[in-house]
Amino acid sequence: MRTRAFSLGLGLAAVLAAIPLAGQQERFRKTPPAPESLQLELGLPPLSPPAVLSNGLKVSVAYREGTGFMGIELLIYAGESASPAGAPGLATFVASLLSQGTQVRSAAELEEVVESLGGTFFVNVNQDYIRVSLHVLEENLDKALDFLAQILLQPQFLDRNIADIRRMISYDLQDKEQSPEFAAKRQLYRLLLKGHPYERLAFSRDFLRPWTVREVQDFFDRFYRPNNAHLILTGNVNLSQATRKISHVLNTWAPGDIALPPIQPVRPPEKERICLVDLPQSREACYVFSGTAFPRPSTPDRAALMVLNQVLGGSLGSRLLMNLRESKEYANYAFSELEIYREGGLLFVRARVLPEKVVPALLEIQKEIRSLAGANPALAGEIEPAKTYLLGNFPIGLERFEQFTARMADIIGLGAGEELWNGYYAQVMLVDPDRVLKAAQAFLQRPFVTVIAGDRASLADRLSVLDAYDIFDAKGQFIATYAKDKKGALHEAGGMRPEFQRGPGQK
Repeated sequence: MRTRAFSLGLGLAAVLAAIPLAGQQERFRKTPPAPESLQLELGLPPLSPPAVLSNGLKVSVAYREGTGFMGIELLIYAGESASPAGAPGLATFVASLLSQGTQVRSAAELEEVVESLGGTFFVNVNQDYIRVSLHVLEENLDKALDFLAQILLQPQFLDRNIADIRRMISYDLQDKEQSPEFAAKRQLYRLLLKGHPYERLAFSRDFLRPWTVREVQDFFDRFYRPNNAHLILTGNVNLSQATRKISHVLNTWAPGDIALPPIQPVRPPEKERICLVDLPQSREACYVFSGTAFPRPSTPDRAALMVLNQVLGGSLGSRLLMNLRESKEYANYAFSELEIYREGGLLFVRARVLPEKVVPALLEIQKEIRSLAGANPALAGEIEPAKTYLLGNFPIGLERFEQFTARMADIIGLGAGEELWNGYYAQVMLVDPDRVLKAAQAFLQRPFVTVIAGDRASLADRLSVLDAYDIFDAKGQFIATYAKDKKGALHEAGGMRPEFQRGPGQK
């Protein structure tokens, strides 16, 4: 204890001594430390081609000895993009009902079974697939597979459970919708993915239907089929053992006709657009989300995009944060994020800015985005630390057993393979300034859509310098378009723009 106190005191003295050296401090802040040497061999179990059972179920194994745990990851290719076009949320409903009871066990009994296996059970829903995760003690693998088989082969959907799930999802969305950041991000998703099946994940509680047992059962019967699934086991088991065990418990799981039209690639926005989500409760700060969409990139382009994202706004030393927070003091934070799906991707900036600085902040965001594609491309001094972060963070994200299984399942679920698993290091290491510049020119020169979430009354004068912008309410309903007339004055334009008449799921 005394040694620790001494160390803390010494550190404080060092900080106090450094305060007058402002120039040195500024140079220190802008000069990252030299990257440590990297161990390029991770020794991950290979993602070998899956075995296919007689009913069409794909089975993969990641052999890991000595963990004491077994991971079961079941991918069902029925994410929110599979929900009905006019009624999003059904995929989420069905996935949420998996833990609510079967024909022989109640929800409480299912929970007791999971606890007796020394495990955890959860379900994750995204645009492309549903991931059912079950982690148990190694000696309980057979019982865990029996548990999974019961959920798949003996589901029971009751009106009261459907009502409970609807209430739970509604309350969750109601809580999230109080967040201006959530409202801005959801509106950006809606605008960037307008008309695409991926837009359905951005549903709000107003669009939740009172699903019937028949509708839920029909969705389950249609998509929860072995020929529309991939089962991955992680732990002390080989492929031969896995297929034998899985065949034993799931041999009666019958395949079906999966008549789902293929999802088309995501298309970029047709033009630049600025939108305001009116949130009267957000007067102290406003939130800016600015992004673009694109078809799914190739693996080399994806690696370059990851590095580009780090340089732009993926870290505390990125251009956006150093500009908007450290230099201009326009924002509390400013970051960028990259999301990749099976048929597309999004790259967007998110920032919490001062209301009086919203337009200057937006101009700086646009400047940083565009400059990477030409006037001020990323240099080796920025790229190498970005690569070091990505390379060092990858194994950290695999340390816990559940992280390891989830990352592997997501790579398979997105249709990737060894090139983003054991080949991840090689892909990132190949990125150089030329590749980053080409990625910036290919992806950052597309039109960007910007969403500002804040109080309309307090932002009106500040947004008057814009040529045009659209206004939405907190639920994402279009209110009006403001545009400048020939004299340069901003006025409300007449008529409702057709593309904004409906949100996802509205009639």
